[in-house]
Amino acid sequence: MIRRRINLLEWWFTITYRLVPFIAFSVASYIRFWSGYFEHEDFDIYPYVFSIIVVTVVWAFVLEHYRLNRMEVICGNQVDLSKNAKATAATMGLVLAATFFYRQASFSRIFVVAAGVLIFVLSIVIHLVFRRLISKQGSLPLTGWRVAFLGADESAARLAEKFERQPLIPCEIMVFVSLPGQTPASVPGPVLGWEQLEEVVDTYRCQELLIVIPFGSFGDREEVFGRVRNLPIPARIVLDLGDGIFAPDRIFDFYGITLLDVKPYPVDTIGYLLAKRVFDVVFSLAALVVTAPLTAIIALAIKLTSPGPVFFVQERISLSGKRFGMLKFRSMVLQDNRTSNSHHTSREDPRITAVGRFLRKTSLDEWPQFINVLKGDMSVVGPRPELTYFVQKFRGDIPSYMARHNVKCGITGWAQINGLRGSDTSIPRRIEYDLHYIQNWSLWFDMKIIFLTLLRGLLSRNAY
Repeated sequence: MIRRRINLLEWWFTITYRLVPFIAFSVASYIRFWSGYFEHEDFDIYPYVFSIIVVTVVWAFVLEHYRLNRMEVICGNQVDLSKNAKATAATMGLVLAATFFYRQASFSRIFVVAAGVLIFVLSIVIHLVFRRLISKQGSLPLTGWRVAFLGADESAARLAEKFERQPLIPCEIMVFVSLPGQTPASVPGPVLGWEQLEEVVDTYRCQELLIVIPFGSFGDREEVFGRVRNLPIPARIVLDLGDGIFAPDRIFDFYGITLLDVKPYPVDTIGYLLAKRVFDVVFSLAALVVTAPLTAIIALAIKLTSPGPVFFVQERISLSGKRFGMLKFRSMVLQDNRTSNSHHTSREDPRITAVGRFLRKTSLDEWPQFINVLKGDMSVVGPRPELTYFVQKFRGDIPSYMARHNVKCGITGWAQINGLRGSDTSIPRRIEYDLHYIQNWSLWFDMKIIFLTLLRGLLSRNAY
């Protein structure tokens, strides 16, 4: 959430910032030619339109060069007037140099000066507006993002106080966990022992973990990271590198607190959030609409051949350990939920009905999960969701098992199209394929998995 919120803010800030020359040149054109303040003269509008396109492109490159759209700029204590002035001068200089060789038209001096001044002013205004929005948001009575601190010494207490004061994300520090051999200090919250680390999710429902390791204890990092990998929530190391040091990508600055990502977490990226969700909604709606007649036939067949509801709802685990009710067409006789929630289906399971066996063999029993996708519980593509009972069992037995919950679970996945489907397949190999998907996600990868699912995944020898 922290990383995602920063990326989202930078994304909106960049989009808005890139519109500056378009707005500035448009206003400058109005001031010079249509406002009535200056003598009217006939002019060709096309060179001015072309100049707006050129300056917008140049401005985008200048922004990247001066890093004016970065988080440390937005959250800085003051607007860097000199850097904004240099960016404006560089942009206008490059544009004027380009138009020097363009002999088809001459540009009004008033227009050029007004445009340059407006670019500088608007860039400052956008900085101030974004800062104001952030500060206003910090005073809103929003539900806090539930955070746990791994570390319970004086440094953790100091950083926790600083963390709660930042205005960007309302945070609620739920619990502290002491590191191995660490004596807890006076911290503003309950303290768990190192052996109780999993309770930050199970009991306190935390959504993010911040790791505060003293420099003298970095020798214990392998033990710490090993346990952290088994949590289904993102984890960041809090670093104190001193003032003036900023490293992009995996290390990022958050209101003077330096954070390091220690787990791959694609949902932090804006491209993932937008592309994945839009694709999921469009694809699921299309699938449900196109197959509505087939859905009606299946529902009727279930009702006529077996007493009970058409749909079967079962608790599963998805993103960040969130529990949800996964939908399926009912393929078994009615039974006690305690039995179905703690036992995988076997190949010759007597509980499966005649219609249900066909649905399971063709994977049509999974079709209602497109409703889960529309609700936001699942994605079309992702690691298959596991029963809560088995998640609790596997996470202690299989290293990195919980890392598969760093993305939403899916109807189909990379493991499934590679034959790793059903309880008879290797769980460690399935995790290996799930982690490969998480670390190499792209929209094209999703489409490849869907194509291969349609090509060879529906009629699987491991489906029963």
